[in-house]
Amino acid sequence: MIPPFWRNENDWIVLIEFLPQHDAEDRAQATERIGYMLAYAQMTDTRMLALLGDPEADAYELLFSFSSSENKAEFLDLLRSNEATNCEDEMILGPIQKEIDEAQPLFKVLPRDVFHQATLIAATLTGGQTGMVQ
Repeated sequence: MIPPFWRNENDWIVLIEFLPQHDAEDRAQATERIGYMLAYAQMTDTRMLALLGDPEADAYELLFSFSSSENKAEFLDLLRSNEATNCEDEMILGPIQKEIDEAQPLFKVLPRDVFHQATLIAATLTGGQTGMVQ
C-alpha cells in the first residue's frame, strides 16, 4: 500500500468542528463553516483532510496543509474575514504527526449529509471553479 502523499508536507493547521447529531441548528451552522473552509482551501491551493476527533462529542478535526506561506496567510485572512468562520488564534492548532498520518479525505470521514452540503456550499462560493474535492 502506498502511504498518503501528504504525510511529508510541512505546514499544517487543525481546526475542530462539532457536528452534534442532537442539535440540528448547531449541526447546520458547523456544516456551513466546513463548506466555507472547503471553499477557502480550494481558493488557496490548500489541502483539506479530516479525522474523527471524539466520537462521543461528535468532534471532527479538520487538517489543512499549505503549499506556500502566502497561501496560508490568504487562507487565514479568508477564515477571519467571515463571521461564520472567524476564530481566535488559540483555536488554530498544529497537528501531531500521528494526526497527519491518520488524516483522510473529507468524504471518508465526515457524515455523508455534511459532506454533500459542505461541497455544495463550497461549489456555490467558488462558482464551481474548483478542482477535485477530497
